[in-house]
Amino acid sequence: MNSLIHEKRYHQLLGDITGLCENARSVLVETYWQIGKRIVEEEQSGNANADHGTQLIERLAEDLTANLGSGFSKANVYNFRRFYLTHKSFQTSGNLSWSQYVELLSVKDDSLRTKLETQIQQNHLSAREIKTLVKEQIVKATPETTPPETVEAIPILPCKRDGLFHSYLPLSRERVAHPKGCVVVNFGFNIWRAIPKDSYSKVNEPAYTYSAQVESVIDGDTIWTIIDLGFGTLSRQKLRLNYIDTPELGTAPGEKASRYVRRILKANPNIVICTHKYDKYARYLADIFYLPGARSPKRILQEGIYLNQELLDKSLAKMF
Repeated sequence: MNSLIHEKRYHQLLGDITGLCENARSVLVETYWQIGKRIVEEEQSGNANADHGTQLIERLAEDLTANLGSGFSKANVYNFRRFYLTHKSFQTSGNLSWSQYVELLSVKDDSLRTKLETQIQQNHLSAREIKTLVKEQIVKATPETTPPETVEAIPILPCKRDGLFHSYLPLSRERVAHPKGCVVVNFGFNIWRAIPKDSYSKVNEPAYTYSAQVESVIDGDTIWTIIDLGFGTLSRQKLRLNYIDTPELGTAPGEKASRYVRRILKANPNIVICTHKYDKYARYLADIFYLPGARSPKRILQEGIYLNQELLDKSLAKMF
């Protein structure tokens, strides 16, 4: 009997929590709709045919990220605006999640979008399933005389996500004298230091992976950083993002890439770097990782966004 009572209580608890989460999801969707509504009212006075106000969205994305944290990227803020424009008669009782609504934003036909919303709700489709469904509908709506668009595959950049401070390469006593009980290690960046032998953990292959603080952004692929090498040792280095190349400053694409990197790293100055070698300008080539809202270097390294790849994915850079 007690077991039956506990089971009933559990299902009641599960139902209560599910209801709370569904209510929170509905409130979140309504909040994003209201944000989009305010943006449209401000930039267009409610006129959907007016200029899109790209500069306003970029500034809002930067300031909202600084004030409220992640979730307010330029793409997200732009989607809030699109959501309002495609759902001006939006009912807050809708049962779709925000991620589901986002997948439908590319459907321009109102009647088709409404039909798909009903289908998604009835079949409980995931965001991935919705993406596939939308692509199928777009293909059906495309005239047969239109040749298929060729999409260039974006390469996947290699990167290491090894543990932090895996750079210590011991130097022999014959090469450099050091106190008894100590070992001289090469931190990289032409920095050597004697540390207690019991503090040194030998590694087979140095990874030169460290936590760092962004000092400034020079352009889309070059930054100044203060690198924490461990053992109370810091190094100021100019880093060049490995594998990629962004357009030159003074060009529209170059300025766009630079603005994006500045906004990202201003909001997320705590990064993790993995350096490889230096180029002809004595800049170390590096993989850069960041994670909105995170300060733990270990978490940033394991879960963070690979900035080099992100710039390539967003067509802000090309392979170098």
